[in-house]
Amino acid sequence: MIPRWTHKTALLLSLPASLFLAQGDAFAQAGAPAPSSNAMVNLVRLLVAQGTISRDKGEELISEATQEAQTAQASAAQTASAAPPLAASGLAETGPAANSARLASALPPVLSPAPHGTIRVPYIPQVVRDQIRDDIRQDVMREAKAERWAVPGLAAPDWVRNLNLSGDLRIRTQAQFYSRFNSNLIPNFQSIVSNGPLDLVHATAIPILNTTSDRYGLTSARARLGFDFAVNSRTTVGLQLASGNNAGPVSTSATLGGGFFKRNVYLNKAFVQERLTDDASVTVGRMDNPFLSTDALFSPELKFDGFAGSFRMPNRVYGLADFTLRGGAFPLDFGGTNFPDTSTFKTSVPQKWLFSAQLEGDWHLGHDRLLKLAGGYYVFKNIQGRFSTPCALGVIDTQCSTDGRTPSFVQKGNTLFQMRNIVDATGQVVNGPQLLGLVHPFHVLDTLAMLDVPVGKDTHFTFLAEYLRNLAFRRARVDGCRHGKAGEPVNNGGSGGSGDICDPIVAKRTPYAGGGQGFQVTAALGYPTPQRWGEWRAFAGYKYLESDVVLDSFNDDIFHLGGTNAKGYTIGGTIGLAKGMNLTGRWLSANSVSSDPLAIDVLQFDLNVAF
Repeated sequence: MIPRWTHKTALLLSLPASLFLAQGDAFAQAGAPAPSSNAMVNLVRLLVAQGTISRDKGEELISEATQEAQTAQASAAQTASAAPPLAASGLAETGPAANSARLASALPPVLSPAPHGTIRVPYIPQVVRDQIRDDIRQDVMREAKAERWAVPGLAAPDWVRNLNLSGDLRIRTQAQFYSRFNSNLIPNFQSIVSNGPLDLVHATAIPILNTTSDRYGLTSARARLGFDFAVNSRTTVGLQLASGNNAGPVSTSATLGGGFFKRNVYLNKAFVQERLTDDASVTVGRMDNPFLSTDALFSPELKFDGFAGSFRMPNRVYGLADFTLRGGAFPLDFGGTNFPDTSTFKTSVPQKWLFSAQLEGDWHLGHDRLLKLAGGYYVFKNIQGRFSTPCALGVIDTQCSTDGRTPSFVQKGNTLFQMRNIVDATGQVVNGPQLLGLVHPFHVLDTLAMLDVPVGKDTHFTFLAEYLRNLAFRRARVDGCRHGKAGEPVNNGGSGGSGDICDPIVAKRTPYAGGGQGFQVTAALGYPTPQRWGEWRAFAGYKYLESDVVLDSFNDDIFHLGGTNAKGYTIGGTIGLAKGMNLTGRWLSANSVSSDPLAIDVLQFDLNVAF
């Protein structure tokens, strides 16, 4: 095989020839001096003749090129005089050295300076060109076999190029701290709703929320693995599997330390996305949150079931703004198809849906500064509880008329009431196993603004402000006690009175303390997403959520340990550890807005790895 320096020699010898052939006529036509044996000098003269560079600049470049050529010739002559003859060097007449010698003998010898006006064209023998071609082919095939893309039977099929695999793993350790002034009589409504009917008056064991005992070293893992496959240029299919303690909507964390039991895996995403145009798309199935929102409204881990579409309108307002319109319809519960279970007379259970729309505007302020403004409206249909018709539970009936309206999942904060109107055989109202329902409907208006300002290389300052309001909140639904004590709210009472919001004696009633507004502000500085060593991000924020501003079923499960009726601050930061790895620490301190005192502080450390 010809040594690589021989290839370079041939190429260098061919360069002057090509320059002389291509540019000789130009020199003659321009009346320039005769072509030089130095290719760089000829090239500079040609650029001067064509007016590309000035004559003064050309003379300067020619002087430098001539000086460098003379230095190189002197160095080559000195090396040649110092090198011993091949025979005297003791080298064998075979092998790379011999091949190089034979190739050198095949090339034209160094000639004396050419007469004025003579053009010399170096010649590369066919054998040399063939050897160069064979060497390149062997190098390419050697690399192909090493990387396994040209090995028979191991080449990737076409569909692999259309498949995108992604995943992440989070290991979290968490500590929870409770104030010594907390009430220790707050029912665990999540447990009550999840476990079915319970007599809240006569029960001897009502689930009570832990509000006093601190917890340390709680460790969990979150694992997610996703596949996106491009079926064609406009259609994408996506799937994602995720861990989780249960099928709850707001968390995919699996608690560790459970006796080494295996952990559950759930279908977290399954969707088809069709890109109708470059600016319009439709998604069907189980998908990521399609709206621009924060954890005050929807948990970052919440996925949406249903139909979503988006339409982008770029370069509006003289090219300064891009607008995006989003909308969707998402079924929350289709209701039981065999209700009541034990009756021969079936009734329909209202289907629960979320209908939503949002308009976002991205305003480009210059110097890479960006202002996002968004307004969204979210209507939760048939989510409100209803007081049942008289129900002779245990005498005639096994289920009451509105049992299908109980929520399937709650955290804490929303106002709940007893939906069952239980009567005895004579029609008198009595106590019995109750189901809880939401007092208020939810039509949530969410407005937010986010400013992103670069302050250094890859470093940004961001500020977010958000205001939320439940436009369907009506205090009169509770203050009027339309259903009497039988339908009394079971939470969010204020201070004073007898402790009953619907006490038969109006003067003794405890005031209702719920509300329907909320806001949050957040500031951050650093890299948008630290993923390498030395990258960092610091953040701080304040959040205020009244009891019924949003559905507590779907918002963040960390601040105040989930739900609404909470106010407080968050501080923290993230530091990059290596490519695809970072460590995040945060401190969240929250108190209840109203009702029973409940202060909870949470300390978290997350090790995040993504690919």
